[in-house]
Amino acid sequence: MAQTIPQTRRVERTGATESVHIPNVAPMLGFASVKKSYGTVPGTGKEYCAVPNTCQSEFGRCDSDATPAGYNTSADDRSLTGDVAYGGIVSNCRLPKVIALTYDDGPSENTEELLDLLKEANAHATFFVSGNNNGKGAIDQTPRWTDAIKRMAEEGHQIASHGWSHADLDRTPSDGRKLEMVKNERALSNILNKYPTYMRPPYLRCNNETGCLRDMRALGYHVVSYSFDSTDWMHGNDLRAMTEAFDGVLQRVEPSEGRMLLIQHDTIRMSAIDLTKHVLERISQRGWRAVTVGECLGDEPDNWYRTPQWTSPSSTAEHGCLVSNAGLYERLDTFKTKEECFKSNIKCRRRVSGCMKSNIDDKTCGALRDICNAQSLFCAQCGRQEKNALACDIGYFNVFNGR
Repeated sequence: MAQTIPQTRRVERTGATESVHIPNVAPMLGFASVKKSYGTVPGTGKEYCAVPNTCQSEFGRCDSDATPAGYNTSADDRSLTGDVAYGGIVSNCRLPKVIALTYDDGPSENTEELLDLLKEANAHATFFVSGNNNGKGAIDQTPRWTDAIKRMAEEGHQIASHGWSHADLDRTPSDGRKLEMVKNERALSNILNKYPTYMRPPYLRCNNETGCLRDMRALGYHVVSYSFDSTDWMHGNDLRAMTEAFDGVLQRVEPSEGRMLLIQHDTIRMSAIDLTKHVLERISQRGWRAVTVGECLGDEPDNWYRTPQWTSPSSTAEHGCLVSNAGLYERLDTFKTKEECFKSNIKCRRRVSGCMKSNIDDKTCGALRDICNAQSLFCAQCGRQEKNALACDIGYFNVFNGR
């Protein structure tokens, strides 16, 4: 039986060069719909070049055209682990007495305050991150967004994918939708050294008929919908409408065995901050917990992400150590003697060779090569019978003391 994400939304959207009607979907929040006539001269700046609403594709002026630097994850192993369906639609939690808070389209100017709010309430959420939308800049190139995403991970939240440019995946060819996901993987890997196995399709459009769900399974993604729509996209400035909608649904959910998967938008302040406060108060009265999607499904945290394959080869020791250089993280085998140090370095150099033969850019391979060169020098110099000489222990090695 064909799977279809439930769609009850209907909005009129206008692109940068023509009116486009997309039935039963919500807009990406953050930009008002616009209608412009450009003639033959393209504009510049996010008013004209920000996906998805003001991109001038006919002039090649889309801010999302850029591809993140770093390792290309497209050829990574996509093993399917755990018992949560891949390429199937997740529309509610499994565990009782929990609510999975989810926020789309961020990070945004509301993210830091939202994280403060969740931390104070000891609540956790899933952030469906878009890589480069709303003219905000690429997440791995904009320090504000990079810091926000790192903080999400550090504070126990789940980072999931909302695609690179918020493209409608049902209307995107198979190669294009895979590129949308891989670009976001690369950006998130640059920030976290890992990328998600959970995603939510923009506009909630990803169906069997278009091949989208099949592509998401091939990429190893769980496709997340919702059990309750906050309706913040309909009335982002009407808190009363949002709280009444939430309370009405909550009253119909059995308190001791009920569960909910709520969808909100990071980009709508009244939803991200004010509605979240209301939701946390109401579930506290019920004795419920606010959790991530992964937790509410009973999925182990290790299954929520994949590590870029070239940074975690099977030959790496179980207790390896991450070493950073120029934004790159490389895992070196642990060593405690000079001999072990050189053996670890041999494996490092093999990974440089593999990097150079792959689709990875020269800058990334160069950063890896520098790590290996520094380790080689460290191995040669460590353990000497000299004052201030360092022991041949990985705990003493970094890229700079090996030079």
